Amino acid sequence: MFLLKKKKKEMKMILKPNHRGIEMGLIIQEGSKEEKLNLPLSKIEIEQYYKLPGFLNYVSWEELYETGLLKNGYLTYENYYELLNSEEGTDLVESLNLPVSELELTGELRLDSLPNDGNLSLQLYMKDGRNLSRVGKEYGALFEIEGNYQLLPKKVYELKKALYIQYESGYQKIGVCQKAAIDANISLENFLQEEQYRVLDQYELDIKIHSPDHIELIPSGATEQETYALNQVSSVTSFKEGTKRERYVRNGKITEDVKKISEKRHITGEEVPIFIDNPSAVLPEHDYQFDLELFSDRVKGLIPIERVRPVFTEGSGMGWFDYETNQHIPYDEQFLKGLMEQNPNKQYAQHDGKWIYLDPILRKTLLEAVDDEEENKLKQKYELDIAKNEEELEYKVDPKELLGTRSYPIPKGLRAELFDHQLEGYRWICHLANQRRGGLLADDMGLGKTIQVITYLLYQNELGLLKPTLIVLPIALIENWIKEIEKFAPELMKSIYVHRGSTRLKSSKMIAQYDLVFTSYDTLKIDQIILGKVAFQSIICDETQNAKSHTSQRSRALRAMQSEFRLAMTGTPVENSLDELWSIMDFVQPGYLESLREFRAKYVETNEYNQLLQTLQPYYLRRTKEEVMKDRLPEKHVRPPITVEASPVQKSIAESMLQTKETGQIAILNMLMRLRQLYGHPGVVIPDYETLAVNQIPKLNEVIKILDEVRAKGEKAIIFTEFRKIHSILKRIFMQHYGISIPIIDGDTKNRQAVVQHFNESSGFGVMLLSPKAAGVGLTITSANHVIHYTRWWNPAVENQATDRAYRIGQQKDVFVYHIITKDSENFPQGTVEELMHDLLESKKELAENVIVPFNAKEVQQELWNNLVKDDNIKS
Repeated sequence: MFLLKKKKKEMKMILKPNHRGIEMGLIIQEGSKEEKLNLPLSKIEIEQYYKLPGFLNYVSWEELYETGLLKNGYLTYENYYELLNSEEGTDLVESLNLPVSELELTGELRLDSLPNDGNLSLQLYMKDGRNLSRVGKEYGALFEIEGNYQLLPKKVYELKKALYIQYESGYQKIGVCQKAAIDANISLENFLQEEQYRVLDQYELDIKIHSPDHIELIPSGATEQETYALNQVSSVTSFKEGTKRERYVRNGKITEDVKKISEKRHITGEEVPIFIDNPSAVLPEHDYQFDLELFSDRVKGLIPIERVRPVFTEGSGMGWFDYETNQHIPYDEQFLKGLMEQNPNKQYAQHDGKWIYLDPILRKTLLEAVDDEEENKLKQKYELDIAKNEEELEYKVDPKELLGTRSYPIPKGLRAELFDHQLEGYRWICHLANQRRGGLLADDMGLGKTIQVITYLLYQNELGLLKPTLIVLPIALIENWIKEIEKFAPELMKSIYVHRGSTRLKSSKMIAQYDLVFTSYDTLKIDQIILGKVAFQSIICDETQNAKSHTSQRSRALRAMQSEFRLAMTGTPVENSLDELWSIMDFVQPGYLESLREFRAKYVETNEYNQLLQTLQPYYLRRTKEEVMKDRLPEKHVRPPITVEASPVQKSIAESMLQTKETGQIAILNMLMRLRQLYGHPGVVIPDYETLAVNQIPKLNEVIKILDEVRAKGEKAIIFTEFRKIHSILKRIFMQHYGISIPIIDGDTKNRQAVVQHFNESSGFGVMLLSPKAAGVGLTITSANHVIHYTRWWNPAVENQATDRAYRIGQQKDVFVYHIITKDSENFPQGTVEELMHDLLESKKELAENVIVPFNAKEVQQELWNNLVKDDNIKS
């Protein structure tokens, strides 16, 4: 009797490279039988396959899938090289059984035709002199040599790609490929060494000033030859020196640009100051190849333009100054009236070699009779527009005494029931908007700031005062905002426009036709001229700390926008400095906190935080969960820290680290980081230890125990660490241990909301890995009620925000928070980096909960280091 041996069943990765990338798939193989898997695997399939040999192939595939770099099952070579830019990406590529080192090659670029035909060929050679095409099979950036895939150097691959692109002419092709060959350290044949082709695909626009009312625009290049070639009629210009010749070739887009600019080469009269203010208003409409915004910044100041505005001060009446330079101007009212009467239909008038901007509001003030009420409004308008307020306060807003909150009705179209604090917040926003005052909504994370604002927007819509409203926020939050609107106020979905990407609108008038305009802080910075022309009803800024620096382009662009009402939203108005709060408030209510210099003297240097809070009250609203949701939210249980002793492997590595005692801030931060990584998992510091048994990593072993209990209850956990490599290691271990998908959200995650939605909607036990900074805002993960801080963040406020992803409105279960701390009594008898960090963060917990008190992470790091390296805390 013969016994048939059971065929081995395993999971295998299938790689199919071609000219554009690598198709990746997985199969289940059992003897000669193969079953192709549909990816990603379902929850049931993962449970079915996770114990099979080769399951780690799927873990690696899923991790790549989560980065967003896998497109329709393909890893393009561009994304392949992008992964190799980071240590974590390189590890991931290696786990996919793909090469991470580039081939060492030599080569030569040859011309096989007349130059205008542009037929080029590339010969590549191995180190031993063999022709690469004869010893290997080509698949784009990969060559299969003796059964193994080898990777071309990135620059060589880019040269190969350049050879097969369609060009406008053979000259242009030679120019592009010559440059790519030089960049790739590939030799040029003799003719290509003698004939150098240079493609002109960029240029600057220079201005020649003939007089204050006559300027000339001149396209210019990096050299005299480039500038000459740019301004010729022919698209090809030659220069010869000895036996060598240089040919400059303009591409079609640059040629079109130069043609358009030549139509307006000479700018005269009133168009000069208009051009200085806004070049796009004068240049022919066209998609230019140079950065018009940067050009606009560069030309300002070439010709002086005085922008006259009045300043009102008690007892002194009206004075005049330039509202951009803050310099007082010695003009009298009669002179300005006369200038406006002489130029009734002009924006600018020339006087004494300068241009004066004839502000339409100023024209109305001086030439038309206005009643007291309108005059007050005009004064307020001037005061809100003038000066940066940084060194000196050029004007003073005397706020009216705010009345008690009126009863603003809940909009009929709202599909949500507001909590009491949300109703109060909504009415507070409406009250400020009704008075044309700004506000800072600084509610604790998870109290529903978004729904309060959506209710306000719906109310404005009912009043006919919504269009247009600008909402500025981080890119990652746009999708979530729109989903919230669709859920709670679907009536607002009829007119939403997201202003971002290469196809975004360039017309202010078209943008103004939408009710709600969403954009990011960086896009606002880039398109400030376009968006600055729109008279918005309201400007709402979510996570306003993204524009917290008063000197940043983000902040200045934001403060330059026009609106009737401004609202800032952030749970952390101060992170590092009180200047951040001043910057936000100078957007919300310009001048209210006086000049930045006076603000610092009054509050920063004196630490008068209570007085500052009292001053803020009319425009500032903050509620905490403890104040308004104590009886409505489940309990939050912060478990006592679990202490574990470092393993022998960790102690040995720590001891060797201590042999290198470097000094300096960077060295200190690096050592602190490496110690924190070591106690998280030794494999982060020494890759050979990535596959250590779980019982060799005490912290991880303790987390497994916690997760086992979570699984027994059928609940979910979220785990925070900022180290991407730890994410990757934990994902592999947890997927193998529990047979479930383990999603990761960090700074590289492209589809955060979709990942969270899938996690929230899946039933039963689940684990998600997150970065505390990348996932600290904008995510609601109330399906999880266990929060593990695997490694600690420097600021306890950031940790609180991370915990609040789970502990927020919508949470139905008690939330449990865990910290696991590693001891190393041999190397650090008085405390490891983790022990000391925990003690420091606990001592500063109360400080971190006061959101207007700055938290200095660098001081914490330095204090931690000082404690760590005390003589009695390091084994001698």
